[in-house]
Amino acid sequence: MAISEATIRTAHLYPELIPDTAVPGIAAGAEAVPPVLGLRRFSPKWLQLKGIAVARINTTELRILADNVRANIVAGTLIGNPNAVLGGITSNPFDILARESLYFNLFSSVLVAATPVYYGLWVYLPTVADKLRLGMRLNEEEQKINRDLDIQSTVEKGLLPLSISQKIEREYQVINETTYGRLLTIPAAPGVVVDTLHPRVQDDEFIVLTGIATMPGALGSVFLTIDRDDDAGYISVIPTFPLSLDFDLPCFIPALKEIRISLLAVVGAPVANFTIRYTVVRCKINNILRARWGLLPKEELPGDVYDKVRGGVL
Repeated sequence: MAISEATIRTAHLYPELIPDTAVPGIAAGAEAVPPVLGLRRFSPKWLQLKGIAVARINTTELRILADNVRANIVAGTLIGNPNAVLGGITSNPFDILARESLYFNLFSSVLVAATPVYYGLWVYLPTVADKLRLGMRLNEEEQKINRDLDIQSTVEKGLLPLSISQKIEREYQVINETTYGRLLTIPAAPGVVVDTLHPRVQDDEFIVLTGIATMPGALGSVFLTIDRDDDAGYISVIPTFPLSLDFDLPCFIPALKEIRISLLAVVGAPVANFTIRYTVVRCKINNILRARWGLLPKEELPGDVYDKVRGGVL
């Protein structure tokens, strides 16, 4: 299922990179129906469309509308499947911000039965620094944080806001990183649980799913689901057809209690000798993340940690 407004509302361990795949059929001279991605009413969260991968076809065009920014890109000009032993497609360097609406779809000048595509969507709450960079109006609480921490001058110097990658590098204290691989037979409904992963120390550690890859299941055959903590079907029944073991589907899904990965065969069940790879990092939780994720009230956090996290200084 495509990422929806409900998926965005479920995201809360910011920032999260939500992955999705699609295999739309496209009529000649038309866009895919339904669209690959179409989101509105997700404020106050911000989104960033990231890492689009699509089959390299000159008759296919990517169409993106993020707020008032439009882009049309010929798929044949993008990175497709360079030297891909297993036929995979790889992501391109997209990083498109949306604050009010986000639309991404494929257009084709000829009839196409199935066009494999995958992408990621960063979801997060903007900080005071994020808003100041774009000249946005601040509410009373944000104005006070700005005055107390002098964020405006730091933004004007170009030192804030921090990028998502900078925040992750600074704040996520990695204990270890492990890549797992499984060879399975995939049954029909209810499918099979590939793995259920947990932090080793509850309330002191958390885990993050950072990448997943599978062999390219036949069209319409094998589907992937990812459950996170109490969010059942967080990433729900997405096709594995666009994936391969050549390239990871990038994601960044933190979990405080568990991550469960499942596969389901819809066509040709059971599907034997199906391979899957996934990477998980184990991290120590800290007060910056407790503040950002709302795990502790402001009064229980030390010093000005809450204001600095809200301001984007930490």
